[in-house]
Amino acid sequence: MRTRRWLAAAFVAVCIALMLIGLLHAPEGEAPLRVSLDFFPNPNHVPLYVAIARGLDVDVIVPANPSDPVKLAAARTVDVALTPQINHLIARSEGLPLVAIGALIDRNLGGLLATGEAEIDGIGDLAGRRIGYSLAPLEPILWETMLACAGVPIEEVELVNVGYATMASLLAGSVDAIGAFRNFETIQVELQGRTPVFFAQEDFCVPPTYDIVLVAHPDLIAERGDDLRQLLAALARSIDETKADPEAAFETFVAANPDLGDRLNRRASDLTVPLFAAGVRHDDPNVWSELQEYLHREGLVTRELALDTLYTSALLPNE
Repeated sequence: MRTRRWLAAAFVAVCIALMLIGLLHAPEGEAPLRVSLDFFPNPNHVPLYVAIARGLDVDVIVPANPSDPVKLAAARTVDVALTPQINHLIARSEGLPLVAIGALIDRNLGGLLATGEAEIDGIGDLAGRRIGYSLAPLEPILWETMLACAGVPIEEVELVNVGYATMASLLAGSVDAIGAFRNFETIQVELQGRTPVFFAQEDFCVPPTYDIVLVAHPDLIAERGDDLRQLLAALARSIDETKADPEAAFETFVAANPDLGDRLNRRASDLTVPLFAAGVRHDDPNVWSELQEYLHREGLVTRELALDTLYTSALLPNE
């Protein structure tokens, strides 16, 4: 009898152990994908929140710093990271194992922002002025490219590192222009009763970019390709939905982020809607080659890599 009890107890113990092993080694596809934003939630992310409201099962991670998402994805601390294409290319040149799988915003957002009250009408008017920046060495190189394209030598302007106080510095008159996004800071200037004067970087010799791409570790792509396809398909549908009914999409975003339903974010959302990547496409080889060549020429990446190691179109909807 004692032997039978021992055998029964041993059998139960083995069953429990096997069950725990099964839980520990359950297929990764059963866990929600962990998706890191490129920074704090904002109208650039409206389609993601629409997709979640329509049933997409992901865990959204908000990074502490905009430079963190690529590192988190490379370390597989998160599964997918939203990040500017430029950040992705710099990370890849530094050896981080990442592949871009799609895009959320497929064009440039950045440029230089001044105010009409400072008597700046054209980019040439920045000669002899002060330009504030927060991210070195990237921003100074971008602004030098833009100014040189307009015939303004970099020696004729003063570049000032103002940290993250770019908007405060502009409004206070400490600087005459700042690096800014066309769909956000321009509205902030308007709401302060000023006249925004924005110079888009692609109009002044900076190559086109996919401003927000989705990147993942190549091992994750091999292991969870179906989950990533479902993510991209859901995002493509929600981008279509956002473009078809921007107000309803924004209200869905606000339901998940109640503090962001103010006038600034509503207007920013309206400006962002046309910028979302149809079909989450990110696979124009000219965009990749021209941007990589530019970053290499300017010393922002140490080497140029084969395009098929930088991005894949295999997971895009209808591919």
